[in-house]
Amino acid sequence: MYLASKLHTGTGTYQIRQSHEDPVTSHFTHRLVFDLGQDPAEHMELLGERAVFFSDKLERAVSRHPNHDTSTLLEKLLWQFLPRTYREHLSRFHRTERYIPVPLSDIEKKKIAEQIHIFDRRRLYYLHYRAIDQSRLFTLRDRACRPLLDQCRDEREYYLTAREQALTPGEYRNYIYAIFNLQRFFSQSFATFLPEALPEDQVADHFIEALCELNRNSSFWAGEPTTSHLHHHLVRYLVMFFDFAPAARSFEEEYVRRFMNSHRTFSWPERQPTVSEERIIEIFGRSPAELKKMSRKELNRLYRKMAKKLHPDQGGNQTSFVELTEVYTTLVQKKA
Repeated sequence: MYLASKLHTGTGTYQIRQSHEDPVTSHFTHRLVFDLGQDPAEHMELLGERAVFFSDKLERAVSRHPNHDTSTLLEKLLWQFLPRTYREHLSRFHRTERYIPVPLSDIEKKKIAEQIHIFDRRRLYYLHYRAIDQSRLFTLRDRACRPLLDQCRDEREYYLTAREQALTPGEYRNYIYAIFNLQRFFSQSFATFLPEALPEDQVADHFIEALCELNRNSSFWAGEPTTSHLHHHLVRYLVMFFDFAPAARSFEEEYVRRFMNSHRTFSWPERQPTVSEERIIEIFGRSPAELKKMSRKELNRLYRKMAKKLHPDQGGNQTSFVELTEVYTTLVQKKA
């Protein structure tokens, strides 16, 4: 479930919505759980400083959709509307949960490939790395996409809007330039990292063109109808681009920053085989020092020779074959 807001003639209204999968189209769309009106605080009551009670009508509506404790879920969704004294009291006892990354399952990987649009990836990439140049978008880990799984377009936009709150107004223009991949329209050498130096009217024209193209993109709005006017979720990008000036940066400063970043290197600690030195000598007939001095071609030749001898199908020993392959793989990786 998530909190949605809409602006009508200057007045904001709030709703609790839930994503669900359409069994016919397999697209995710949203359904209304509860209409909170203009003031969600009307549906809660503070008793002293330590207890908030939500209206029976609100709790009944949310409880129809299980898998969560109703009160805890409502506290999370409506946190910004809870009385200040209650938030302060609750914050004293809230412990920050330590997030332990869990490897993606095969099902999640498949869903990410099917559900996550390239425009979502571009936004996540910038929000993670603040990178204007998106040529290394492929390095974005799939785990970054996990929060968007099994969500409708509406819920994803509210999630990303919340993430965008971390941007400063001076970053807005570069953010727009990056996520709409506007650099593809320019051939200047600095177009990948210094959009401020490009003709502003040309950047604006290409932005409007890309924005309208996204507005018409049925795969992006899967599960939601497209409209002839600009979708309300995209209006914020018009405001970001035209209402805020980019922070001042010089070409020299940006060149130095890019030079320094390109020369920062990182390498994992050298992988060592778990097989003992004596065992390596026994398997290969060579010492580890001798093996390290061999070329990749010589290693390949020696491995094939020993593999034929030790492979279980050739009457060899399974354990010895596994150890042979482990040592060989480690040595070859170091020569890559």
